[in-house]
Amino acid sequence: MSLLPKTEEWRSSGSRLIGFYALFFVAWGALFTGVLYWEISHYLGTVAERTLLQRAHYYQKIDDKKLVKELAISEAYSTPGIDAYGLFAPDGQHVAGDLLKLRSSLPDDGKVYYLERGLSIALPEKETRSSYALLARRPNGHILILARDGGSISAVGGIIEQALLWGFSLTLIPGLIGWRLLRRRPLRRVKRLQLCTESIVSGNLAERLPLSARRDELDMLASAVNTMLDHIEQLMHEVKSVCDGVAHDLRTPLTRLRARLYQLQQLPLNSDHQHTLNQALEESESIMVRFQGLLRVAELDDIRRRSAFTPFPIMALLQQAHEFYEPLALDRSQTLSLEITSDLPRLYGDSSLLFEALVNLLDNAIKFAPEGGHIKLRGSIKDSTVIIEVADDGAGIPEADRAHVIRRLYRGEASSRQPGHGLGLSLVSAIAKLHGYSLDIQPAAIGRGTRVLIHCPMVSD
Repeated sequence: MSLLPKTEEWRSSGSRLIGFYALFFVAWGALFTGVLYWEISHYLGTVAERTLLQRAHYYQKIDDKKLVKELAISEAYSTPGIDAYGLFAPDGQHVAGDLLKLRSSLPDDGKVYYLERGLSIALPEKETRSSYALLARRPNGHILILARDGGSISAVGGIIEQALLWGFSLTLIPGLIGWRLLRRRPLRRVKRLQLCTESIVSGNLAERLPLSARRDELDMLASAVNTMLDHIEQLMHEVKSVCDGVAHDLRTPLTRLRARLYQLQQLPLNSDHQHTLNQALEESESIMVRFQGLLRVAELDDIRRRSAFTPFPIMALLQQAHEFYEPLALDRSQTLSLEITSDLPRLYGDSSLLFEALVNLLDNAIKFAPEGGHIKLRGSIKDSTVIIEVADDGAGIPEADRAHVIRRLYRGEASSRQPGHGLGLSLVSAIAKLHGYSLDIQPAAIGRGTRVLIHCPMVSD
């Protein structure tokens, strides 16, 4: 029996923490890169503006006749493709320089502007890149444009992007490898704790959660749970011993009482006394049956009974139960049908106990089904599970009572009018729990009635 579905590895606390850290690192790295890129771009743009303004101020002092020569001399000392100039006639005709076209949208105010598309530069590739440009009008009407390539900012951005990617790879890849290695041991420990907990829930109160030598947080929690289990086991044994002691102690005087009443029944009595005595015998017999049922359920709670489990054929068990109860159903004009959908595999457990569970279910079905009713005993396979079903067309069990009918001595309002002691389904539930099976009580699929299903997981021999 599983407490919770198995946790996927990516849903563990460690995985979520690593994922959160990775997202935080990526977001912080992107923010850092953006700020760094903006600062460098701003700095390079400021440098480009100052350089262009200095050049413009220098050329402004040069005479128009010497300007072309001075521009050629300064161009010889400039890096090709970085600094450029263009001298144009008042009508826009190109006069000198490696800037071939006059950009009409460039304002004539002596300020530096950043052009996203750049200017046409006389390079072999004839490429147009972004640039910083300044337009200065000469005294003779000529137009001088000074430009500096702005592609260096994009290059710096590429360098920053590569640095960020390398930083991500150097951080995330070792982090993921370390996460994979460091997560496996805690996850294995948690799975061992879950298996031990499931064993405890199934009834093995002597089981304890494993402890490691590290004495970490999981060990602290496991130690606290083990201490709690020690107290629970002690209390359960005390309660069980008291209940068993009371049942055993009362069984002897009840047996004696029944024997004395039986002796009185053999004596000559009048009809009133005889009737009263018969009622007393019936009540004592009912009390004895209740105590025997309680002791039987208590006996099935002992997990040590699993040591006698062996493989057994479930098909033969269903056929035997059907043959055993079919005459009883016919006596009440009822129909007891057996449906086996396929060849059922062998189950692992105690065949006599499972037969006892079937007997109790069929006895309840015959008891609560009306005369002329129909009872179905069915065996099928679904999703590697053998499903044993007993269904009847009686009054059914109210939804509010379905969770309580497996309690000992519990009798619902409808069942209180029928003979019984409220131990049949408790016994079936104890047998199913001992085998690791699950018991499911449902309403009839169509019409009135009740369906009781025992889900038996298939286990290989």
